Amino acid sequence: MSKLVFSEEGKFKILQFTDIHFSDNNQVDEETVRLMRKILKEENPDFIMITGDTVYGENNVEHLHLALAPVIESQIPFSYTFGNHDTEEGADYSILFPMITAIPNCVAYHDERSKVGMGNHMLEVVDGNGEVKWVIVGMDSGNYNPIKHIGGYAYVQQEQINWYQEKIKEYEEKNPNFSALLFMHIPLPEYHELWDMEICYGKKREGICSPKINSGFFAAMQEAGHTKGVFVGHDHINDFYGEMYGITLGYGRATGYNTYGQEDFLRGARIFILDQNNIEGFETYVRLSDGTVINKPEVHMPQRKRDDN
Repeated sequence: MSKLVFSEEGKFKILQFTDIHFSDNNQVDEETVRLMRKILKEENPDFIMITGDTVYGENNVEHLHLALAPVIESQIPFSYTFGNHDTEEGADYSILFPMITAIPNCVAYHDERSKVGMGNHMLEVVDGNGEVKWVIVGMDSGNYNPIKHIGGYAYVQQEQINWYQEKIKEYEEKNPNFSALLFMHIPLPEYHELWDMEICYGKKREGICSPKINSGFFAAMQEAGHTKGVFVGHDHINDFYGEMYGITLGYGRATGYNTYGQEDFLRGARIFILDQNNIEGFETYVRLSDGTVINKPEVHMPQRKRDDN
């Protein structure tokens, strides 16, 4: 298992790229790649997390390394989760994932104990003494609902949930003083409740495209403890986040130009700062294509009152 290390100052910076949507190898895709290089230069993160829909179309194999070129060139450790479009056309996971993990600075892997999906993994972030302070979780949220008569998007399945709980328990038995930050592509159904009933920060420009089925993953995270945040992609013009029952649920910032968006919703990336001396939370902000940093996003007040009885 790969271990990531806090800086001498006790900080660890994560940069999340999402929805790169490299599709045609044209000028629009080149603009995405330029943006990725620009943000990497501006932020110089310790780690890069890519949360799905990196490539799209029949030429996904040919385009994969082109889409990841800025990440590969940076030599910064990175990990990867699949979205619903990566393998919708062209080659499937069995071809793409070995290509990704063969890249020298890739630290992603698939834990076979999770049984379902591809790329379910956990990465340790350790302090100078080798003690695990944070765990970064990559989860395959699937593509489309396997229950055809219901339809919609896929959900995290029970085998994955069991794996997640078992792994968290293993860490807890070794050292209970750690936290986890989880990344995947498709938002949980709880994002609807979050927006309606909690204070949120950032923008919601489109509907939340979560699964129609709630498989109980959020409840499992509450039971297991330790997870402080879940961040996704998928909905290109949402970037809000908020806290619900102690877990921050949120979106990254869509990176790719070769897909839908809005002119006044600039492409970018989300950044996270972990602190080895504070496992109760993390800092996060968005960096945009024009260089703007959004660390004080607009506030959205809840529209409905929670009945706590």
